[in-house]
Amino acid sequence: MKTKVLFISMMTMFCFWDCSDKNNVIDEPEIPLQIEPKPEIPNEPETRHSYKPVQLNNTQQAINTKLQEFSWKLFKEVYVNREKDTNLMISPISLEVDLGMFINGLEGETLQEVLKTLGLEDYSKEQINDFFKNMMEGIEKADEAAIFKSANAFWYNQHYTANNDYLTAISTNYAAKAEAVNYSDPQTVTKINAWCAEQTNDRIKKILEKTSEDDIFHLMNAVYFKAGWEKEFDKNVTTKKTFHYANGVTAEVDMMAQSYMTTYAETDLYQLCTKSFVDDSFQMVLILPKEGVKIEDAIPAALDINVSASATADGYPGKPEIRQVALSAPKFTSEYTENRLFNYLKNINPTLELDWHDLCMFEAKFEMGFEAMQKTFFLMDEEGAEAAAITTIHGCTTSGPDPDMVYMTLNRPFFYAIVESNTQCPLFIGYYGN
Repeated sequence: MKTKVLFISMMTMFCFWDCSDKNNVIDEPEIPLQIEPKPEIPNEPETRHSYKPVQLNNTQQAINTKLQEFSWKLFKEVYVNREKDTNLMISPISLEVDLGMFINGLEGETLQEVLKTLGLEDYSKEQINDFFKNMMEGIEKADEAAIFKSANAFWYNQHYTANNDYLTAISTNYAAKAEAVNYSDPQTVTKINAWCAEQTNDRIKKILEKTSEDDIFHLMNAVYFKAGWEKEFDKNVTTKKTFHYANGVTAEVDMMAQSYMTTYAETDLYQLCTKSFVDDSFQMVLILPKEGVKIEDAIPAALDINVSASATADGYPGKPEIRQVALSAPKFTSEYTENRLFNYLKNINPTLELDWHDLCMFEAKFEMGFEAMQKTFFLMDEEGAEAAAITTIHGCTTSGPDPDMVYMTLNRPFFYAIVESNTQCPLFIGYYGN
């Protein structure tokens, strides 16, 4: 069986791994599985009718490798810092595309630190732009039988003048729409959320609760994926089974079951198998830590996994093989919101600082702060899987572009007082600096 690994396989597997941490115990199905005889594995199975693999040149392949490493580091940060007893799914590619657009609006030390965080400090903006343009267009056209789409938008405050070079860069390389909006108008949040819903097939209907005149920009990426399995689970085999959660609670869940030939790998830390979507154009990679092994300990080992390696390859632990696998997996839906992405980027690169002096998205420079958040949706059932993500990088300030404005930033020790307005009698006086 010919297997391929694309970024989208990373997007679709995260939530299952979190579930697989629930004591890592799944009962075997009561209904006996029909073990199929091991078939001959053709070089190009006849069912492959429309798959066009994404082609990368040497530089793009090197960037791809670096970003895979970043993806796992990011997932580990999100997992370790998640709220207790919370399922999660993130879309690394959505954040990476958003950061790809973001770096086109950066210069100086901030640009270098963001590149370092991604592991791309040896590559130019042009090389990174070429990578994302080729990768995202390639994934979108990979298979007519599967749906993958990505969209980008730059919503910026109408009171600011965007840099034409920046607008050209994100339009040319990321097909990003750019629109000046009135962030004081309540209809603006409606417009932005409607765009999110449209790009995610209504799976993520809202990314923003409100907007305000302090908003400078929202730089957004949306990704959406939907595909059926190459071999669907038999709904008649799905039964209620006990699932053991990480907090010790058990519950009866719908457990799907299937026996099939696929890529399989096993180490002292985990079991791994793949399940192909139609045409084998996309895959879901499922990783089950061994009992007693923490997910965060298994994640670094996953960096060494190459599920597209030949089944006859030797010489390293956990090498992938083509095996008959009896898979039991829960059907489930998950939604997740993560608004601490820049915190996690700083954990990955402790020297990362976002300095507004290095922002060149606009013709003028002015003080602002930055935030990043992501919302995701995931569904897996007998027929296939569906996933969506919205990522936004947000710039905001409490001061406008008025050249006569005086800025006061309380970023060092200061005094404060509470006084009665008419007499100015001080009711409280304080100091903040320790």
